[in-house]
Amino acid sequence: MAKLTDHIGRLGRPDEVWAFLEKEATRGDPASVLATMDHYAMNHAFLMNVGPEKGRLLEREVDRVGPSARIVEFGVYCGYSAVLIATRLNTAGRLISVDNNPESVRTARKVVAFAGLEERVEVIEGSSSEVIPSLEGPFDLVFLDHWKDLYEGDLKAMETAGLLQPGSIVFADNVGPHFNPVSYLEYVRTCGRYESEHFESTIEYTDLPDAAEISIFKG
Repeated sequence: MAKLTDHIGRLGRPDEVWAFLEKEATRGDPASVLATMDHYAMNHAFLMNVGPEKGRLLEREVDRVGPSARIVEFGVYCGYSAVLIATRLNTAGRLISVDNNPESVRTARKVVAFAGLEERVEVIEGSSSEVIPSLEGPFDLVFLDHWKDLYEGDLKAMETAGLLQPGSIVFADNVGPHFNPVSYLEYVRTCGRYESEHFESTIEYTDLPDAAEISIFKG
């Protein structure tokens, strides 16, 4: 736990990440944007992105729902996952990214636009509990990457609001031993509404153990 605390203590500020990205990355090139953010995380300051390892899992799930999918993510931070997801969508696809941190929202909007993906992504400022009732579903994929103690309640709120449909995929990041959202994992595994699979991994840019839980909504 001390190693994780040390990494979080060196967490990069969104505005600093943006300044580095604007200087070093190639405008209009999403791959360059992601590679530059990875470089920043490994050589300058820690970033709580999904990262390249779990990012491949996320890309696989985006490809599963298809390029015209409707996707929502909670926890945009600096826009890394928004770029990763939107890169795999076509002009009919749509990503809604929700975050309650104004600095993250400002940065993510600039990063998405820098990558040339702003027509596929809408970044909404607000808490998940405020935004969920205003969303129009259903969504093909839900990416949970905000406060871990909100995962279960927000997923239940999405169910109640009719934002999921049979086959909707719920990808929960950071469900490994350092975060340990026991209640969320118990819910998706035992409530009877999901088929759930656990994927062991590492916390982004570290060798610390982590995991992702990918759950398919059965209705």
